[in-house]
Amino acid sequence: MPVLFQYLLRLFLSGFMRVVATFMGMFFLIDGIESVRRYSQKVNFNWGDISLMILSRLPNFLTMLLPSFALLTAMIVLTTLSRQSEITVMRASGVSLYRILIPFLMGGILIAGLHIVLQEQIVWRCNQAEQYLQNQITGRFLASQSDSGSFWLRSGRQIVHAARANPSGLELEEISVFRFDNNHALVSRIDAESAYYQDGRWLLGNGTLYHFGAEANAEPFLRKEWPVTLEPVQMDRSNVPEPMYLSLFQLWTLMARLEREGVDTTSYEMTFHRKMADPMTTLTAILLGFPFAMRLPRQGGATRSIFVGLVLGFAMFVIVDLATALGMGNRLPPVVAAWAPVLFFLGIGGFLFLHLAEPRRGG
Repeated sequence: MPVLFQYLLRLFLSGFMRVVATFMGMFFLIDGIESVRRYSQKVNFNWGDISLMILSRLPNFLTMLLPSFALLTAMIVLTTLSRQSEITVMRASGVSLYRILIPFLMGGILIAGLHIVLQEQIVWRCNQAEQYLQNQITGRFLASQSDSGSFWLRSGRQIVHAARANPSGLELEEISVFRFDNNHALVSRIDAESAYYQDGRWLLGNGTLYHFGAEANAEPFLRKEWPVTLEPVQMDRSNVPEPMYLSLFQLWTLMARLEREGVDTTSYEMTFHRKMADPMTTLTAILLGFPFAMRLPRQGGATRSIFVGLVLGFAMFVIVDLATALGMGNRLPPVVAAWAPVLFFLGIGGFLFLHLAEPRRGG
């Protein structure tokens, strides 16, 4: 591994650790004070739970700000090198800007990998822990997963309503099944006292099948096979977690199930695509800040260049959040809302870097 590559990568990673440590200290100070103020009067307040709740918020805080930390670190390191004339020496020795950029991008890849590990293995578990601790401190608990009440489901062209489901999810009570044709016209209705899962199939017990159309009729039955695809987990309507409590794989699985049931999955799709796009934001932030820290021609000095770079980086994060809000509100497709801002600013950063690396020569 070239000595220059090691040197620049070490500078970037050590600078990144210092930036992270600084903001972690600020986080513990500010969030700690706010948590004590908010929960000190609650019925089950204790210092142990408060400390654990603050710690459980830290991974989410880091995940949200890793791209910002990478941008700030890259600009600080590059500006320091520029002020100490090290960049000038590198360029005079024949080192291209591409070779200077590569260690920073490699550091960004490592940070993006850390981002993926945090959000896939740690953040969603910490969000669940935070919710549990918050409920424990305030004395408010979520409904038990076994307390399944009345609910509606969709399976293919059938819409199902059940008054109750047993805790195992293998038996329903007071069930109605509405079946529709391809033109969304009601074809039949079934009212049954129960439905139960047995030997790999669903059966209806003690009910009536109503046929609609030219020859409407009613057909009572004691036991009838029911062609439907239902999973036990679908019976527990308290077991539909918020997107923030799920990993990528869990989001994908839940979205597929909710789509079969006819439930709006916009918030889950938006969260899924944001989780996919967020690691790329780190590389985008580095590439966006690099030209400004290296003093684009005619920018008017290092201080102004850094300020413009940070403003542009801040604009990127604001636009990403704005696009996310539009995606959540069904104003934009989730995949567009998640990826378009990142790719747009990646293009800007690439254009500015190429302009810096190969400036136009005067006639």
